[in-house]
Amino acid sequence: MITKYELENNGWFNRLYGLKQKWCTALSKGFFSARIRSSQRSESTNHAIGFNASLTTNLTEFYGIYKNTVKRWRRTEQQDEFNCSRAVPDTGFEMAGIMRHASEVYTLTLFKEFQKEFMKGISASSKIVGDHDTTTIYMVTSPRGESSNEVIFDSSMKLITCDCLGFEEFGMLCYHSLRVLLINSVQKISDAYIKNRWTKTAKSEVWDKFGRVLSITSQAGKSIPWRHNITRKFYNLVLRSEDNEDAIKIIEESLQRDSLAIDSLSCTESVRMLSSGKSSSNILDPARSRTKGRGKRAKGHFEVSKKKRGGTSTSVQANEFGSKTPKPHLF
Repeated sequence: MITKYELENNGWFNRLYGLKQKWCTALSKGFFSARIRSSQRSESTNHAIGFNASLTTNLTEFYGIYKNTVKRWRRTEQQDEFNCSRAVPDTGFEMAGIMRHASEVYTLTLFKEFQKEFMKGISASSKIVGDHDTTTIYMVTSPRGESSNEVIFDSSMKLITCDCLGFEEFGMLCYHSLRVLLINSVQKISDAYIKNRWTKTAKSEVWDKFGRVLSITSQAGKSIPWRHNITRKFYNLVLRSEDNEDAIKIIEESLQRDSLAIDSLSCTESVRMLSSGKSSSNILDPARSRTKGRGKRAKGHFEVSKKKRGGTSTSVQANEFGSKTPKPHLF
C-alpha cells in the first residue's frame, strides 16, 4: 500500500503508523486495555453516561441531567458493593479449589468472566512438549481445535505464562493457564495474578494506599481521604433532610452544638500552646504592586454619551430656592 500510493514521505501516514499500538489490535497485547478497542471507547462512554441531551438542551437542563446521572452512578455502585459483599455467585455446580478462591476475591461481574474461562479450560486439551527441572512447557489446544498456545509453568514458584498474553491484556488468567493449573491441582490463584482493580476490596485498598502515600509525603495530607469520605456522608444527609422541617431543625441544632464543642477544643489547644511557649506568627499578604495602564475607573456608556452631547457626568449642587430670578415671560 505504501508503494502503490507513494506514501513514503506522507507526514500524516507516518504519524498514524507511529501510533499503531493504539489502533492495531494485533499490537494491543503488550499493555493493559481490558480488551477494549479504541473504536469502542466512545460508545462505552456514551453508554455509561447515558445523557438524554440534545442540541436544544440549555445549561440548566444539562446540569439536572448531570446530577441525575451521578446519582444513578452512586446508587448502582452502592448496590454492586452490597451484592458483592453479601451475594454468593451461582455456578450450577459445587465450587472448590480455584473457583472457590475466585468467588471470594473477584467481583460478581469478573467472576462470571472467570467462570467462562474456567469452563473453556476444562474443555481444552493439553500435552507436555518440554520439561526442565521445575519448569514444564505445555501446548494447550482450544476446545474446537482451531488454535494452540504454549504455556510455561514453574511448579516451585507457582508462576505461569502464556503466549496469548491474555493476562497482560485483561488482567485475568486465560483458559490456557487455567487448564495447566487445573491439571497440576493448584487450589489457589497466586497473588501475582490478581489485579486489585477486579477485587471486591478495590475501593478500600485504594483509600488505604492513598492515605499511606499522603502520610509519607505530608503530615497534613493524611486527612484528605477522611475529608472526602465525611463530606459525601454529610452531603447525603442534607439531601435526605431538605424536605423535612424536623430533620432540618435537628441538623441545625447538631451543627451548632458540634461547632461549640470544636471551638472549645480549639481554645484548649491555644491555651496549651501558649503555656508551652509556642506561638504562631501571622503571615500577611505581600505588598501589591501597581500595574501599568489605566489607574482610574473606565467610564460607562451613559457617561460617555453625556460628554458627547456637551453634558457632564458629575452631579451639580442645586441652587437655593429664590436665589435666581425667573424669566419675565413665565409671569
